[in-house]
Amino acid sequence: MDSVDTALDRVWPAQLRTDRLLLRPVTREDGPLVSELLTDDRVRAHLGGSVTEDRVAARQAAYPTTAGAWTVVRVADQRPIGLVTIGADHRCEGRVELSCQLLPAAWGEGLGREAVAAAVSWWTDAVPGGGPLVAVTQKANSASCRMLEAIGMTVVDELDEHGARQCLYTPAGDQDDSDLRWFRLLAARRDAVERRRGAQARATAAGQNLPDDLAALTPEELARLCPARHGAYGRICARMADHTPDLHLGRAQDGAWIAWLTTADA
Repeated sequence: MDSVDTALDRVWPAQLRTDRLLLRPVTREDGPLVSELLTDDRVRAHLGGSVTEDRVAARQAAYPTTAGAWTVVRVADQRPIGLVTIGADHRCEGRVELSCQLLPAAWGEGLGREAVAAAVSWWTDAVPGGGPLVAVTQKANSASCRMLEAIGMTVVDELDEHGARQCLYTPAGDQDDSDLRWFRLLAARRDAVERRRGAQARATAAGQNLPDDLAALTPEELARLCPARHGAYGRICARMADHTPDLHLGRAQDGAWIAWLTTADA
């Protein structure tokens, strides 16, 4: 089976139409929309809060070249009102994650439901056998949960992420699918490997010397930390692309800091 990224590249670009919406690939002209979505406290209430200017700029640059990233346009007035994305789920190899963000002015009209349903149908039709599709939302985000359930998705798992309980949804017909069961088993095995690697990493001098309060670090020391959360629960950073910090940082299961040094050859 192709990787999620390879499968997306093969069928991208794609344009979707519904009764009230056009979903088209994100362009650089959508920069103001991206900025508004990422900095609006209401939109980000269940997504970790407003992001930094640097992060906004990075997303504005990345979205137009990202397969699976659509701008949601309301046909009636041709106004861009949100984003829908389909891409690889970082929690589990081979699994696809769908997400949606709409401006508050477009809430309450069923537009999010319409956009997400169109994206789910597109993935199923365009990439048959492309891997299980999931959507993750905070359990406290009742509006998002209702929206996903309204299009026929169902909760198959719960997890703690970004300091909150999350619900993992998948289209109802997939809840007993053998692929989904397999990928959940694979995720559990990878989680066990991450825990072991994390315990080993704490033995490094860098890990032993990290203070519990990161505010005690100097700006120079902070600049060496990898701020991303690449592992299943933010513990493991295995990526070398797009950033080259000396020290990769996370939390072990017992809450202690874990850290390990890495090089381009690691």
